[in-house]
Amino acid sequence: MDGHWDGYDSIGGSVPLDLVNTVSWRRDPARREDRLSSPERLSEWVVLVGAGTERLEISEAVLETVKAFRETLYRVLVSDPPDTTPLRKPLLAAYRHAELAPSPPLRWTVALTDGTALPHFLALEAEELLRSGDLERIRECEGPGCGWIFTDHTRNRSRRWCSSADCGNRARAKRHYEKTRG
Repeated sequence: MDGHWDGYDSIGGSVPLDLVNTVSWRRDPARREDRLSSPERLSEWVVLVGAGTERLEISEAVLETVKAFRETLYRVLVSDPPDTTPLRKPLLAAYRHAELAPSPPLRWTVALTDGTALPHFLALEAEELLRSGDLERIRECEGPGCGWIFTDHTRNRSRRWCSSADCGNRARAKRHYEKTRG
C-alpha cells in the first residue's frame, strides 16, 4: 500500500463488513472520512482486504456503484428489524453475471477479472454473509461517532468496540478522566 490507508484496519471479519468500514467516523459528520475517494483507492482496497490479488482498472461509475452498495449494506446491517429488500436489485444483477461453482458446495461466484465485476462480486459476498446465520454476532461499534461494523467472535458475545486499542481505549480513558474529576 502507498500509506494512504493509515488509520484503516480490516476489522470487520469479512469483505462486506470491511467495505462498510471504508467510511471512518460514519456517525460524526465533522470527522467523517470516505476512504474510497477514487477508483485507485478502491482498487487498492480490493487487494488490501484480500478480495483480489491484483489491482483492478476501476471506472468512476463502478466506484459510485460500489459506494452506493456500501451505504445500502450499512443501512441493512443496522436496521431494526433487518430489512434486506434494498439488496434485491444488486443481487439480481450479480446473479446475471455469476457462474455456478462446478462442484458442491453449491455457490454462485463472480470472478474478479476486471473492475466491472466488482459490484457483483461484493453483492454475492454480502449475500453469503447474510445467509451465514451469524447475524446476531454482527455489531456496530459503541464508540461515539465511529459506526464501524464487526463480527463479534467472543465466546460470550461481549465485544463492544471496533478495536480495544482505538474506540475501546478512548472509552477507558474517558471513564478514567471522569472518575478522577468526580
